[in-house]
Amino acid sequence: MKNLKIIMALITMGLFVGSCYYDEFPPDVVDIPDVVSYSNDIMPLWEGQCVSCHNGAIPPDLTPENSYESLLNGFVEEFDSENSILYLSLIHADGVSPMPTPTERWPASKTELVKAWIDQGALDN
Repeated sequence: MKNLKIIMALITMGLFVGSCYYDEFPPDVVDIPDVVSYSNDIMPLWEGQCVSCHNGAIPPDLTPENSYESLLNGFVEEFDSENSILYLSLIHADGVSPMPTPTERWPASKTELVKAWIDQGALDN
């Protein structure tokens, strides 16, 4: 009888401990369209957080009327995200100002969208 109680206690503890687990956050899903549109996919990323600083006072000017020309003026190397200041700043690479802030990073879905746009030729579409 004593052994039965010990066995039941061990089984109960095993079930209790085995039922504890930690949920993981799902990975940031990156759904990149075949053709990334600057006006539909990229420009909306600047609204709010980016434009509050990059409104003409700090380059690049990311206001809707100036953002594309400003980015192609030294911040984006068409077809080459790995050498584009814009992308390098979003991934916090060495030697560039980290964006959106030194302590904050964008989710992979946003940075991969920017990377795809640049690697597709940084079209004004």
